[in-house]
Amino acid sequence: MRDGTRVSSESGAGSDNHVLRALLDEAGMSNAALARAVVAAGAEERVYVGTNTTSVTRMLCGSQPRWPVPRLVAKVLSRQLHREISISECGFTDRAPVAGDRHDGLNCSGTLDGTVRTVVELAGRDRDRPGFLLGSAFTAAAFSEPALYAITVPPAESTARAAGKRIGTADVEIIVEHIAHLRRLDHRYGSGRVREQVVQVLHREANTVMHGSYSESTGKALLDAVAQASWLAASMAADVGRHSLAQRYYIQTLNLAMGAGNRLYAANVLSHMSRFTVQLGLAAVAEHERLCHARQGVALARAGQSVANGKATPVLSSLLHAVEARGHALSGDTTATRTAVLKAERHYERARIDEEPAWLAFYAEAELAADLGRCLRDVGDPDQGASLIKQALDTYEPWRVRSRCFVQADLALAHLASRDLEQAASVGRDAVRMARQVSSNRVLDRLRMLQRRVRPLSSTSPDARELDDRITDLTRTRTHRDEDTAT
Repeated sequence: MRDGTRVSSESGAGSDNHVLRALLDEAGMSNAALARAVVAAGAEERVYVGTNTTSVTRMLCGSQPRWPVPRLVAKVLSRQLHREISISECGFTDRAPVAGDRHDGLNCSGTLDGTVRTVVELAGRDRDRPGFLLGSAFTAAAFSEPALYAITVPPAESTARAAGKRIGTADVEIIVEHIAHLRRLDHRYGSGRVREQVVQVLHREANTVMHGSYSESTGKALLDAVAQASWLAASMAADVGRHSLAQRYYIQTLNLAMGAGNRLYAANVLSHMSRFTVQLGLAAVAEHERLCHARQGVALARAGQSVANGKATPVLSSLLHAVEARGHALSGDTTATRTAVLKAERHYERARIDEEPAWLAFYAEAELAADLGRCLRDVGDPDQGASLIKQALDTYEPWRVRSRCFVQADLALAHLASRDLEQAASVGRDAVRMARQVSSNRVLDRLRMLQRRVRPLSSTSPDARELDDRITDLTRTRTHRDEDTAT
């Protein structure tokens, strides 16, 4: 409390707090030293608490301190150990007020340190709370502020730091290779099986940014690596259906890229924010909601072009125009869609793959063909759309199982639009078989979209009826598996 009023800092008791004892031992702090540091940390914030040696003893015996003592304990131990320690890691229940939460993930902090702290807190809560943000909804408009901030952000701050353990180029390279490995596993098995590992890596390496020592050049490379981990966390959260959580990770990834001064990677992040918004718009029931997502998707793609400031590589330019085309297609604007498709194709024709950034390697010709095929299919050219989507399917590497599922479902939808029900059912069955190999809500959503188009035909077509039954069986099996995992 303020004005010098002392607050009793304990209530209730439970089992011994072994994790807090281990942290104190690691930090080399006695009970009295922790008590003094907590009181001092509170005073810095003009918050006065009555924590003393006895209070700490009670905490170690399992007592839950009153707010804000748990937060102050975590703050003190973070400083002492040169890494971010969360409230739950101290063995306390995190009862941080939701209102006014500096780390809610939807805001732009305005400083690099603030952004990194937000990432640490966001990943920590995601790691420690199984139901974190499950009750929150994705809001397309929440992307507007960070996109505008990226366009108008001042020059990047210095990234050099002298805080703790020395970080060198080799350390950063290890992080980048680890992220690339996890990304490949994600493509092969789906995010449901590897997401927890990515969140742990993000939390650990964002802590490295906060509590390490490194030069300016190493700092930029380290921030780039952490931004890639944050992007992967966003993509995986979206893949398992945690849309509100994914939105927060995307926003902070954009903030990290701008903080590192990497405008091209920031433009890439905006392209993914656009794609994510459009994908959710495809599932919208209300027309006005679909159009809102379409407009926002176009705006985000164009924001990416502005952030790149005329320096986008050919592949990045192609990607930005392709996702813009997806937004136009969602809104039903055929002319704008075809214009953006043509621009995407022309930019890709100038590409020299060996001169593109490593983080853009995923956007190979197959990805472009799939994007453009979906656009043309959705604006009334299903035959040309099917041709491009089939080209993508034929050229995907075998390990990209989830991507193959996506394009198989998209190809089946294109065949349906061309009224080739037999071929649609055949490709759809292939998609269902492959979907059993991956843990991905996005794959299931794509198959449900196919099912909505097939079901009205099932009364007159055995092929349609069989495909409808197969998708139902897959989704029922996956739902039961997820329920068993949750319990």
